[in-house]
Amino acid sequence: MSNRKMLKILFAAVLIVAAGVVFSLVNRSSGESDGTLVVESPETTESEEAESSSEEYEDMLCVHVCGAVNSPGVYYLESGARVHEAVELAGGLTDDAAGEYINLASVLEDGQQLYIPTEEEAKEQGLSVGDASGAGEDSSDGIVNINTADSEELQTLPGIGETKAQAIITYRENNGDFASVEEIVNVSGIGESTYEQIKDYIRV
Repeated sequence: MSNRKMLKILFAAVLIVAAGVVFSLVNRSSGESDGTLVVESPETTESEEAESSSEEYEDMLCVHVCGAVNSPGVYYLESGARVHEAVELAGGLTDDAAGEYINLASVLEDGQQLYIPTEEEAKEQGLSVGDASGAGEDSSDGIVNINTADSEELQTLPGIGETKAQAIITYRENNGDFASVEEIVNVSGIGESTYEQIKDYIRV
C-alpha cells in the first residue's frame, strides 16, 4: 500500500473521531440547556412551602390577644385551646393586668379577640370577677350580665323595656350587685312571670 493511500485512511479516521467528539459535546450542552438535569426549581419549592403552611394552620385557632399582655398580637393555637394558653403565647400578663377578672380556663374560639383589662380599667367599668374573659362575650353568647349591663343591653332581654331596664339599674345602685339571678324578682315591676322569660338569658 502506498504512503499516499495510508495518509488518506489515517486522515479519514481522525475526521470520524473528531466528529464523534463534537457530536457528544453538542448533545451534552443541549441536555443541560433544556432543563433535563434540573431537579427542582425555586418556584416549585415556594409553592410547596405555601401549601404546606396553609395546611399547617387549617385546623388551628386564630386569636387576637390584646390589652394588658406583654406581647399583643395574633396567635395560632390548636383547636380546644384555653385562654391561659393564648395569654402565655402573648408573653403573659403585665404587672397592672386585672388577672382575677379573667377566666383563664375558658375555651377559645377561632377569630376571637381576647382583651385583657388593667386593674384601673376593670374598676372604671365595674367588672366582676370572671367578666373579662373575652371581648364581646355577653353579646356573642346571648347572656346579659345584670350587674354590668346598661339600659340598652338590658332591653335586649324578653319582656324588658326601658322602664324595667331603668328599674334594674336603680335597684343595683341602691342595693349593690345582684348576688344571684333569682334576686332580680325583687326589682319593682319584675315578677315571677318576667323572671321565667329572662332567667335563661341573664347571669351575675
